[in-house]
Amino acid sequence: MEIEEGRTSAPTRWAVAMWGVIIAVLGAPVAAALVGIFYRFPIPFGDDARGVAEVGNAALASVFYLIKGEGFVLAALGGGVGYFLARALGPGLIRPLALSVLAAFGLALLGAISLASM
Repeated sequence: MEIEEGRTSAPTRWAVAMWGVIIAVLGAPVAAALVGIFYRFPIPFGDDARGVAEVGNAALASVFYLIKGEGFVLAALGGGVGYFLARALGPGLIRPLALSVLAAFGLALLGAISLASM
């Protein structure tokens, strides 16, 4: 009996997809703080957060945007990326999981940059 299967099992694909959802949504405040340090991040009903002193304000503003509706978009994109990476990379868990986490944080960073550029 082989240890490796010919393709990734369904529970593995869904587990990797869930990690994509979790990292995309929970990584959004960190991504907003990074964008606020290096560029700027818009704070609702206020000025932009710029620099290291405004990191907390940028992260809390990101939570506002997540509640407002961006969280659903990030969750869907993070889950989709995780699922399709697990499906495309073949058997195993470590490589699809690592790439899913990186891609989900990249999506959160892309969302923060798109909010900052508006």
